[in-house]
This record gives sequence, structure tokens and C-alpha cells, in this order.
Amino acid sequence: PFMTNTSLSSLHGHALILGGSGGIGVPTVLALAARGVEDFTITYGKNKDAADQLAERLRAEFGAKHVHIAPLRVPLGDADIAGFDAFLEDAVHAVGTEISLAVNTIGISPNTDLAAQTASEWQKIFDVNVTSSFVTTRAIATRMGAKGVHGAITLITSTNGVNSQAEYSAHYDASKAAQAHMVKTLAEPFAKRYGVRLNGIAPGWVATSMNDTLPPGEKESEEAKIWLGRFAAPEEIANVIAFLSGPDASYIVGQYIMVDGGYR
Repeated sequence: PFMTNTSLSSLHGHALILGGSGGIGVPTVLALAARGVEDFTITYGKNKDAADQLAERLRAEFGAKHVHIAPLRVPLGDADIAGFDAFLEDAVHAVGTEISLAVNTIGISPNTDLAAQTASEWQKIFDVNVTSSFVTTRAIATRMGAKGVHGAITLITSTNGVNSQAEYSAHYDASKAAQAHMVKTLAEPFAKRYGVRLNGIAPGWVATSMNDTLPPGEKESEEAKIWLGRFAAPEEIANVIAFLSGPDASYIVGQYIMVDGGYR
């Protein structure tokens, strides 16, 4: 469990967690709170109850000052750009301070037999994992720049964008490769123009509900390829996100960090 630990580097500011009620989002929020973050905006897709429960936990266990819960539907397209800018404005108004760190955990990963994968399914995955990620990331960085906030943004991608040869996730893997390249492309202008650090984290196998639909025997065969011999606990990913978001990572920008327990 996460507990306040004075040996951890202190974090401050307004943290925006997109997909904060999900399998990676919840431990990320808690890891940030354990390091001192007191102001949060947490988005949810369908599970408002989980987001509300997380907000109550933040207040009860960590003494969080402001926790703003808001729905965010993806994918986002051109017609949603102004709406997302308004969403950021509402979040800042609700919390009372500018957003200084952001994490995007939103992603979809259907496992579909290769022969059954459709063009529309590929399009949906790219719309959520790549296009929506671009729209939100650019908007957050641009606002940080306009407000003089030298913040940090972290995108959660996947090692599947680098080393997967699983045909049932070909669409997901391709989207994550694109997202990883986007980190490299956007990090330079964001750093030079705004002083904003953009990085990506590529988790390997993580014990979340997203991986409950693996084909029979797949979990065991994949664990055999991991040097540590197991899937990651979500908290192990969250701790790296918290590190990248904080002062100890102040000179890290444009990186794509593999957090995979050793996977070959």
C-alpha cells in the first residue's frame, strides 16, 4: 500500500491524470499523493463510481486539498479540440491552480484474431491511442507554455510498440509504436518553446484487468520471457511515472523508458 514517506522527493502542484480511475491511473494518483501532491484533476470514461471512491481515498488517507473529478470521452477529433481547451480551463478553475504535471493513461487494447481485425477496429484504436493522445498532449503543453508553467507530461505507451510479434494485437502494437514516436517528435518543440518536459513510459506486462482476456496459456508463456518471472504490479509502473513527474527527473526529456522486468 502507498503511505506518505518523507524519504521520497516531494511533489507539488496540480496533477491532471487522464484515465485516473483505471488500472494504471489509480496507483499513479496514489503514488503522486504519497509524494505530496494535494491538488488533482482525475478523469474517467464510464466508471464514475471508481473515480469518486478514489477522490474520497485521497481526502481521507492523504489529506488532499482539491480533487476535481470529470468525465472525458475519447476518441477526440478536430471538433473536440476547443472542448478540451475548455475542459482544462474548467479544471484549473475548479482546483484553483494551473496544471503543472499531467499523465495520460488512456488506451484500449482489444485482442482480436488477425483474420477478424477490421479496418474500423484499427481506426478506433488509433483514434484513441494516438490521435486523442496527440490532441490532449498538445493542448496541455500549450496551456502550460501560455501560463509560464514549466511542467511535466508523461504518456503511458507500451513495450508492445517495440518488441511484440503477437498477431492478435497487431493493431494495438502499431498504435503504441506510433505513440512512442510521437513522444520523440513533440518533446523537442515543447521543451524549447515552453520548458515543458514530455516523456513516455513503456510498461511491459502488468497485472491489470486489461490483460485478463489473454488467450489460454499466453500469460505463462510470456512470464517465461521476463527475467523477473512475473507481470508487474501496477504500483511498480506508477512509481516510475511519479519519478518522471518530479524534480529528480528535471533533466530528463524526450525519453521512452522501458519498464518491463527484463523481457526478451
